[in-house]
Amino acid sequence: MEAILKRYPPRMSERPVAIITAGSKGIGAACARRLAGEGYQIAILSRSDAGGMLADELGGIWLEGDLTNAEDVESLIDMAWSKWTRLDAAIINTGHLQTGPLLELTDEAWHSGLDMVLLSITRAAKAAIPLMKQSGGGSIVCTSGAAAREVMDAYPISTVLRSGLTALIRLAARQWAPDIRINAVMPGFVSTFDVPEDIISQIPMERAAEADEIAALMAWLCSDEARYVTGESICLDGGLTRAVR
Repeated sequence: MEAILKRYPPRMSERPVAIITAGSKGIGAACARRLAGEGYQIAILSRSDAGGMLADELGGIWLEGDLTNAEDVESLIDMAWSKWTRLDAAIINTGHLQTGPLLELTDEAWHSGLDMVLLSITRAAKAAIPLMKQSGGGSIVCTSGAAAREVMDAYPISTVLRSGLTALIRLAARQWAPDIRINAVMPGFVSTFDVPEDIISQIPMERAAEADEIAALMAWLCSDEARYVTGESICLDGGLTRAVR
Protein backbone atom coordinates (compact mmCIF):
# COMPACT_ATOMS: atom_id res chain seq x y z
CA MET A 1 0.00 0.00 0.00
CA GLU A 2 2.95 2.40 0.51
CA ALA A 3 3.64 2.12 -3.22
CA ILE A 4 0.04 3.09 -3.98
CA LEU A 5 0.26 6.10 -1.68
CA LYS A 6 3.43 7.28 -3.44
CA ARG A 7 2.02 6.63 -6.88
CA TYR A 8 -1.15 8.60 -6.25
CA PRO A 9 -0.45 11.65 -4.05
CA PRO A 10 -3.37 13.19 -2.14
CA ARG A 11 -5.99 14.89 -4.35
CA MET A 12 -8.99 13.73 -2.39
CA SER A 13 -12.45 13.47 -3.92
CA GLU A 14 -15.08 15.63 -2.27
CA ARG A 15 -17.43 12.65 -2.14
CA PRO A 16 -16.78 9.65 0.16
CA VAL A 17 -15.71 6.38 -1.45
CA ALA A 18 -16.86 2.84 -0.65
CA ILE A 19 -15.80 -0.57 -1.92
CA ILE A 20 -18.32 -3.40 -1.93
CA THR A 21 -17.51 -7.08 -2.43
CA ALA A 22 -19.99 -9.59 -3.86
CA GLY A 23 -21.82 -6.52 -5.07
CA SER A 24 -23.69 -7.71 -8.14
CA LYS A 25 -26.94 -8.80 -6.46
CA GLY A 26 -28.75 -9.27 -3.18
CA ILE A 27 -27.38 -7.49 -0.12
CA GLY A 28 -24.25 -6.30 -1.94
CA ALA A 29 -26.20 -4.63 -4.73
CA ALA A 30 -28.62 -3.10 -2.22
CA CYS A 31 -25.67 -1.65 -0.30
CA ALA A 32 -24.21 -0.21 -3.50
CA ARG A 33 -27.48 1.51 -4.37
CA ARG A 34 -28.02 2.77 -0.83
CA LEU A 35 -24.52 4.22 -0.46
CA ALA A 36 -24.61 5.75 -3.93
CA GLY A 37 -27.90 7.40 -2.97
CA GLU A 38 -26.15 8.84 0.09
CA GLY A 39 -23.44 10.39 -2.06
CA TYR A 40 -20.71 7.75 -2.09
CA GLN A 41 -18.53 6.91 -5.05
CA ILE A 42 -18.86 3.14 -5.48
CA ALA A 43 -16.33 0.45 -6.43
CA ILE A 44 -17.80 -3.04 -6.86
CA LEU A 45 -16.12 -6.45 -6.86
CA SER A 46 -18.11 -9.39 -8.22
CA ARG A 47 -17.72 -12.55 -10.24
CA SER A 48 -20.72 -11.63 -12.39
CA ASP A 49 -20.75 -8.86 -14.98
CA ALA A 50 -24.02 -7.77 -13.39
CA GLY A 51 -21.68 -5.92 -11.03
CA GLY A 52 -20.34 -3.99 -14.01
CA MET A 53 -23.83 -3.02 -15.15
CA LEU A 54 -24.70 -1.86 -11.64
CA ALA A 55 -21.47 0.16 -11.42
CA ASP A 56 -22.32 1.84 -14.73
CA GLU A 57 -25.80 2.62 -13.45
CA LEU A 58 -24.37 4.23 -10.31
CA GLY A 59 -21.46 6.01 -12.00
CA GLY A 60 -18.96 3.81 -10.21
CA ILE A 61 -16.31 1.28 -11.16
CA TRP A 62 -16.26 -2.51 -11.25
CA LEU A 63 -13.70 -5.29 -11.16
CA GLU A 64 -14.43 -8.90 -12.00
CA GLY A 65 -13.04 -10.97 -9.16
CA ASP A 66 -13.56 -12.94 -5.97
CA LEU A 67 -13.29 -11.65 -2.41
CA THR A 68 -11.39 -14.82 -1.43
CA ASN A 69 -8.60 -13.79 -3.81
CA ALA A 70 -6.35 -11.25 -2.07
CA GLU A 71 -5.03 -9.90 -5.37
CA ASP A 72 -8.56 -9.18 -6.62
CA VAL A 73 -9.45 -7.26 -3.47
CA GLU A 74 -6.19 -5.31 -3.55
CA SER A 75 -6.75 -4.48 -7.22
CA LEU A 76 -10.23 -3.13 -6.47
CA ILE A 77 -8.88 -0.95 -3.68
CA ASP A 78 -6.03 0.22 -5.94
CA MET A 79 -8.54 1.11 -8.68
CA ALA A 80 -10.71 3.09 -6.26
CA TRP A 81 -7.74 4.96 -4.82
CA SER A 82 -6.23 5.73 -8.22
CA LYS A 83 -9.55 7.20 -9.40
CA TRP A 84 -10.65 9.10 -6.30
CA THR A 85 -7.64 9.09 -3.90
CA ARG A 86 -9.98 8.42 -1.04
CA LEU A 87 -11.39 5.41 0.81
CA ASP A 88 -13.99 5.83 3.53
CA ALA A 89 -15.93 2.55 3.73
CA ALA A 90 -15.59 -1.11 2.91
CA ILE A 91 -18.60 -3.40 2.78
CA ILE A 92 -17.20 -6.94 2.98
CA ASN A 93 -20.23 -8.82 1.75
CA THR A 94 -20.00 -12.60 1.40
CA GLY A 95 -21.85 -15.38 -0.34
CA HIS A 96 -23.61 -18.40 1.10
CA LEU A 97 -21.72 -21.23 2.75
CA GLN A 98 -22.19 -24.93 2.17
CA THR A 99 -24.83 -26.58 4.34
CA GLY A 100 -25.47 -30.13 5.48
CA PRO A 101 -24.96 -32.49 8.40
CA LEU A 102 -21.74 -31.83 10.29
CA LEU A 103 -20.01 -35.11 9.43
CA GLU A 104 -20.90 -34.88 5.74
CA LEU A 105 -19.06 -31.61 5.15
CA THR A 106 -15.71 -31.88 3.41
CA ASP A 107 -12.44 -30.24 4.43
CA GLU A 108 -12.67 -28.25 1.21
CA ALA A 109 -16.02 -26.81 2.30
CA TRP A 110 -14.55 -25.74 5.65
CA HIS A 111 -11.45 -24.20 4.05
CA SER A 112 -13.61 -22.37 1.50
CA GLY A 113 -15.74 -21.00 4.32
CA LEU A 114 -12.67 -19.88 6.27
CA ASP A 115 -11.40 -18.01 3.21
CA MET A 116 -14.76 -16.33 2.66
CA VAL A 117 -15.82 -15.46 6.20
CA LEU A 118 -12.60 -14.70 8.10
CA LEU A 119 -9.55 -14.37 5.87
CA SER A 120 -11.41 -12.09 3.46
CA ILE A 121 -11.70 -9.56 6.30
CA THR A 122 -8.05 -9.60 7.31
CA ARG A 123 -6.85 -9.49 3.70
CA ALA A 124 -9.10 -6.58 2.80
CA ALA A 125 -8.16 -4.73 5.98
CA LYS A 126 -4.44 -4.97 5.26
CA ALA A 127 -5.00 -3.24 1.93
CA ALA A 128 -7.73 -0.80 2.97
CA ILE A 129 -6.71 0.50 6.38
CA PRO A 130 -3.61 2.49 5.32
CA LEU A 131 -5.69 4.28 2.70
CA MET A 132 -8.58 4.87 5.10
CA LYS A 133 -6.17 6.46 7.55
CA GLN A 134 -4.81 8.63 4.74
CA SER A 135 -8.42 9.65 4.08
CA GLY A 136 -9.02 10.61 7.72
CA GLY A 137 -10.51 7.35 8.98
CA GLY A 138 -12.96 4.75 7.81
CA SER A 139 -15.58 2.10 8.51
CA ILE A 140 -15.53 -1.61 7.67
CA VAL A 141 -18.88 -3.42 7.73
CA CYS A 142 -19.10 -7.19 7.29
CA THR A 143 -21.99 -9.43 6.39
CA SER A 144 -22.35 -12.12 9.05
CA GLY A 145 -25.44 -14.20 9.81
CA ALA A 146 -27.94 -15.01 12.53
CA ALA A 147 -26.28 -18.41 12.89
CA ALA A 148 -23.48 -16.57 14.71
CA ARG A 149 -25.93 -15.79 17.51
CA GLU A 150 -27.67 -19.14 17.86
CA VAL A 151 -26.60 -22.65 16.84
CA MET A 152 -28.43 -23.72 13.69
CA ASP A 153 -28.05 -27.42 12.98
CA ALA A 154 -28.59 -27.05 9.24
CA TYR A 155 -25.83 -24.44 8.94
CA PRO A 156 -22.76 -25.79 10.78
CA ILE A 157 -20.10 -23.93 8.79
CA SER A 158 -21.95 -20.66 9.12
CA THR A 159 -22.59 -21.21 12.83
CA VAL A 160 -18.93 -21.92 13.61
CA LEU A 161 -17.17 -19.48 11.30
CA ARG A 162 -19.54 -16.56 11.71
CA SER A 163 -19.26 -16.98 15.49
CA GLY A 164 -15.54 -16.64 14.92
CA LEU A 165 -16.23 -13.50 12.89
CA THR A 166 -18.00 -11.99 15.91
CA ALA A 167 -14.83 -12.54 17.94
CA LEU A 168 -12.59 -11.22 15.16
CA ILE A 169 -14.60 -8.03 14.88
CA ARG A 170 -14.48 -7.45 18.62
CA LEU A 171 -10.72 -7.97 18.63
CA ALA A 172 -10.09 -5.86 15.53
CA ALA A 173 -12.20 -2.99 16.86
CA ARG A 174 -9.93 -2.69 19.88
CA GLN A 175 -6.76 -2.76 17.79
CA TRP A 176 -7.86 -0.47 14.95
CA ALA A 177 -9.64 2.27 16.91
CA PRO A 178 -9.90 5.21 16.90
CA ASP A 179 -9.21 5.70 13.18
CA ILE A 180 -11.00 2.61 11.88
CA ARG A 181 -14.35 1.22 13.00
CA ILE A 182 -15.45 -2.34 12.21
CA ASN A 183 -18.89 -3.87 12.72
CA ALA A 184 -21.03 -6.67 11.33
CA VAL A 185 -24.68 -7.16 10.47
CA MET A 186 -26.15 -10.61 11.10
CA PRO A 187 -29.14 -11.14 8.77
CA GLY A 188 -31.56 -13.98 9.25
CA PHE A 189 -33.39 -15.05 6.11
CA VAL A 190 -33.52 -12.59 3.21
CA SER A 191 -36.15 -12.48 0.48
CA THR A 192 -33.56 -12.49 -2.34
CA PHE A 193 -33.58 -16.28 -1.86
CA ASP A 194 -36.56 -18.58 -1.63
CA VAL A 195 -37.38 -19.03 2.05
CA PRO A 196 -39.49 -22.11 2.91
CA GLU A 197 -42.85 -21.47 4.52
CA ASP A 198 -41.90 -23.53 7.56
CA ILE A 199 -39.07 -21.05 8.20
CA ILE A 200 -41.29 -18.02 7.61
CA SER A 201 -43.76 -19.42 10.15
CA GLN A 202 -41.02 -19.29 12.82
CA ILE A 203 -40.20 -15.60 12.25
CA PRO A 204 -42.20 -13.28 14.54
CA MET A 205 -42.26 -10.60 11.83
CA GLU A 206 -43.89 -13.23 9.55
CA ARG A 207 -41.62 -12.54 6.59
CA ALA A 208 -38.03 -12.59 5.42
CA ALA A 209 -35.97 -9.40 5.40
CA GLU A 210 -35.69 -7.25 2.30
CA ALA A 211 -32.15 -6.66 1.06
CA ASP A 212 -32.60 -2.90 1.30
CA GLU A 213 -33.44 -3.25 5.02
CA ILE A 214 -30.07 -4.91 5.57
CA ALA A 215 -28.39 -2.27 3.41
CA ALA A 216 -29.95 0.55 5.43
CA LEU A 217 -28.31 -0.70 8.62
CA MET A 218 -24.97 -1.31 6.91
CA ALA A 219 -25.03 2.19 5.42
CA TRP A 220 -25.80 3.66 8.83
CA LEU A 221 -22.80 1.84 10.30
CA CYS A 222 -20.67 3.56 7.65
CA SER A 223 -22.07 6.97 8.50
CA ASP A 224 -20.93 9.63 10.92
CA GLU A 225 -24.06 8.98 12.97
CA ALA A 226 -22.46 5.66 13.98
CA ARG A 227 -19.07 7.22 14.74
CA TYR A 228 -19.01 5.74 18.28
CA VAL A 229 -20.14 2.25 17.23
CA THR A 230 -17.39 -0.32 16.76
CA GLY A 231 -16.87 -3.99 17.54
CA GLU A 232 -20.58 -4.76 17.30
CA SER A 233 -22.42 -7.58 15.52
CA ILE A 234 -26.03 -6.52 15.11
CA CYS A 235 -28.67 -9.16 14.45
CA LEU A 236 -31.41 -8.31 11.97
CA ASP A 237 -33.55 -11.44 11.84
CA GLY A 238 -37.12 -10.33 12.50
CA GLY A 239 -36.97 -11.86 15.97
CA LEU A 240 -36.13 -15.38 14.77
CA THR A 241 -33.27 -16.22 17.15
CA ARG A 242 -33.95 -16.60 20.85
CA ALA A 243 -30.46 -16.34 22.33
CA VAL A 244 -29.89 -13.64 24.95
CA ARG A 245 -26.51 -11.94 24.52
